Amino acid sequence: VSVLGRGSRNLVIVCTVKDSVYAYDADDPTVTQPYWTNSYIAPPNVVAPRNTDMTGACGGNYQDFNGNIGIVSTPVIDPASGTLYLLARTKEISGIITNFVQRLHALDVATGLERSNSPVVIAATYPGTGDGGSVITFDPQKENQRPGLALANGIVYLTWASHCDWTPYHGWVIGYNVTNLQPVVVFNITPNGSEGGVWMSGQAPAADTNGNIYLTVGNGTVDTTTNNDYGESFMKLTPTNGTMNLSSWFIPNNWSTLNAGDVDLGCAGILLIPGTTLGISGGKQGVLYLVNRDHMGGLSTGTLNTNVVQSFTVVTNCQIHGGPAWWSCTNGSFM
Repeated sequence: VSVLGRGSRNLVIVCTVKDSVYAYDADDPTVTQPYWTNSYIAPPNVVAPRNTDMTGACGGNYQDFNGNIGIVSTPVIDPASGTLYLLARTKEISGIITNFVQRLHALDVATGLERSNSPVVIAATYPGTGDGGSVITFDPQKENQRPGLALANGIVYLTWASHCDWTPYHGWVIGYNVTNLQPVVVFNITPNGSEGGVWMSGQAPAADTNGNIYLTVGNGTVDTTTNNDYGESFMKLTPTNGTMNLSSWFIPNNWSTLNAGDVDLGCAGILLIPGTTLGISGGKQGVLYLVNRDHMGGLSTGTLNTNVVQSFTVVTNCQIHGGPAWWSCTNGSFM
């Protein structure tokens, strides 16, 4: 990055749960001050939300997040434009009214300054009966934006789940145009049911060169024939003319058991294996599923998951978190 007065420097960007962002020199330990820093709070009226504000999440006692929940997800950088995209959450108090707000920021990676049209408040609706009416409205307090952001073909994607399964909540996917930060696609994973969050242990969705994105989904309603609810799934999503289409998907045959035992399929990211049309991921059951990412197999109905390329248990009584990586070298390729 070209830093004013310092020439070309490698930067490391640090974001905090107290809604601060820092740009440090990545190479020179003598440069102890950040080149730039931003804060998105203004105490006492604008602060980072805390786990105790999530009163319905384990009775406000949700310890997976302990304390502030400002910036949680990993940002994404567009190297072509030098723009850093991040999601910041705030709790904003005006008199007796308290609002929880989520904002997408687009920053100049060299200066930290906001790009044009930045920030934008996250807001969305989606047709569905899952919350008791005919439309589902994005809830900025309940929806937990934990997975990293993804950038694919000029769209920045953000995904959500919840805090401690604090219902009603849904898995949301929202894409924003990098040019004007306007929302261009919205997808709800369980519009006529509940849950179906995107967790992935903080992993960002994967993307291919055509702009399709791939993700895994946790516990949630499964009703693919009549209500378009896709809990416990792998998904390939394709943006087309302002609509996000589910173009391929997979749900294992034991999805009901996974739901009943809180054994999320979608607690790890998905790897697109280079040079192939294959994708692989696994979840809390310790089972890996290898799928054809263009024809994932749909819903398994038999006693075996014969509709996927391969499935196998990595180790019993052990969960898979994070996400796989692929390494090619002189004596082969390895996951």
